[in-house]
Amino acid sequence: MEKRKVQNNDHEVEHKKAKGEDPFAYLHAEQKPMPAVYTEKPVQPKEKKIGQLTQKLVDKLAKKLYDAGKIKNMHEDKDFFTRLTHLEKEFKGIAILLHKQGILPKEFQDLWSDERLLNVVEQLVGPDIAGHPVWNLRTKTPHNEQTTVPWHQDNAYLEPCSLECLQLTAWIPMVDANMVNGCMQVASGGHKAGKTLKHTCCAGGTWYVEMQEKDLDQLGL
Repeated sequence: MEKRKVQNNDHEVEHKKAKGEDPFAYLHAEQKPMPAVYTEKPVQPKEKKIGQLTQKLVDKLAKKLYDAGKIKNMHEDKDFFTRLTHLEKEFKGIAILLHKQGILPKEFQDLWSDERLLNVVEQLVGPDIAGHPVWNLRTKTPHNEQTTVPWHQDNAYLEPCSLECLQLTAWIPMVDANMVNGCMQVASGGHKAGKTLKHTCCAGGTWYVEMQEKDLDQLGL
């Protein structure tokens, strides 16, 4: 496979790997931000397609629930950012029904295999890249336990035999994410100890595994 062009202007990830240092440290050292991979203008066409696809999925699900008498209003007059919240008030759990669709739509395939995303992945795992079978469309409605993921390590979801394979997770928000509407929190440097902490299942009324925040000191944090 031909080596992809490195995206980072300062090539700092490549430099760290060449010196035998932890390449992941670049992502959190000195609170230095991750270089911009997607900016508004280049990603806009694909983001627009995914937005349109999501609206179609919501339309289809709302009609199915309406025809079944589960909801009285399909809220077709609501915008992309608020419609699911209004539907959730009538039918608890609708956000989760969108979480897993059983197929990987072409619009998501295109984003998943986008060259800019693969360029970042290659810097950390090398040019031999395979797509993991797990993908999710994570909808986030307000005050919803099932769309609020507790503290965990992804390793806790995997079989021990898979832990020798370096696996990356890409989280690409389709709307502006902040502390109010549902951004992601990361325990900076938590990978360095090479440990998978004890997790319990399941958290509350969900299917998520959960680790105790007090156990983070076992990771040297």
